[in-house]
Amino acid sequence: MALTLRGIYSQFFERKGIAHRKSRFAKKMSLNLLEIKETKIETVRLLLGIATVCCLVGCGEGKKEIEAKSKKGKSGAPVAKPVLVEIGEVSQGMIEEVLERSSPLEAEAQVQVLARTQNPAIELLVEEGDKVAKGDVLLRLENDRQQTDYDQSLSQLEEAKIEFDRQESLYKQQLVSESEYRNARFAFNRAQLASETARRQLDYTEVLAPINGTVTSRSVKVGDQVNTGTPIFELIDLDSTVAIIHVPEQYLPKLKPNMEARLISSTYEGQVFSGYVKRISPVVEARAGTIKVVVGVKDLGPLRPGMWVDVELVLDSKQDALLIPKRAISYDNDQTFAFKVFSDTNGVMRASRHLVVPRNIDKLNVEPIDGFEAGEKIILAGQSGLKENSLIRELAVPDEIEGAGVRSLSMTNSVSTLSENKESSQSLN
Repeated sequence: MALTLRGIYSQFFERKGIAHRKSRFAKKMSLNLLEIKETKIETVRLLLGIATVCCLVGCGEGKKEIEAKSKKGKSGAPVAKPVLVEIGEVSQGMIEEVLERSSPLEAEAQVQVLARTQNPAIELLVEEGDKVAKGDVLLRLENDRQQTDYDQSLSQLEEAKIEFDRQESLYKQQLVSESEYRNARFAFNRAQLASETARRQLDYTEVLAPINGTVTSRSVKVGDQVNTGTPIFELIDLDSTVAIIHVPEQYLPKLKPNMEARLISSTYEGQVFSGYVKRISPVVEARAGTIKVVVGVKDLGPLRPGMWVDVELVLDSKQDALLIPKRAISYDNDQTFAFKVFSDTNGVMRASRHLVVPRNIDKLNVEPIDGFEAGEKIILAGQSGLKENSLIRELAVPDEIEGAGVRSLSMTNSVSTLSENKESSQSLN
């Protein structure tokens, strides 16, 4: 009986465990099915995304192929785009051959006034910036000693003169010897020289201006002890201001006295001052191969010695020269070129490169030796990317651009008005 109950219990628990395992398995299977469904959904989404991208890429490539085919001509080669350029003309006008140099201004008449005697300063009569004339008193020194020496020399001179006159009268009467007469004459001459020396020393106590000019420096004050040879003043004659330049000897045949020159100062915003060639050196500096040229200033104006200026010598000028703007010039291996504008057989504008050999050059234009005629169309801007026979398109002028904008605006307004009228009619219907 016991065995029978044990067997019944064992069978019961075995059946219960099997059922429990089956339920766990079913749960796992359901979870797996859910995961598989989600994975399939994600896979489908990914495939749809890849298909969409492929469609877009295919469409883009097709569009590019269509555009590339449209850009090809009948021969199958790509059609070049015209280069946008600015067009001008070869004109006629005046051009100058100008030689440019830089130099500081300096005054040819410039002196330092030195003390010629030794005394304290007692009166100062001028200051820096004052204009003085030759012989004007600039400074007075103490003169007591010099005045005393001068007065004493005058007394000795008067005494020597009286003695000389007496000896001369006696000599004429043959009452004194010739040697006594000569001694009296020598004594009188020595007294005259001593008097002149004393007078000169007295004059040195007044410092005088040696030239006409302007006081540019003063180095003494009242009460200072002035020694012989001490610099006291500096005077400059501003009217003697010049610019000294050195010109290469190759320009010697074109240099002439009084030829036109221009002086330009950056201090006064490029203001131009008239000048002229004052002197030309008669020799060439062998080491540098240059000629010294002194350029004078006709009207100094605000210019001052010490300022740097640009000097332009007008070597030659021509009234009816062919002029190519410098903007049109391009450079290649030390050569200069300009692009002419021409139309091909189809009426399309193209560019042709031509060598420019300059005859004269100024700040704005170049005069070519040959190869160009007045009125010819040339390219002023945009030539950097051009080659021979390149297609070109002219840059629209501002007036044309403004007119095109006005026309576009009027057309837009007309279209909007028509649309409004149409909508209003539909609403009424």
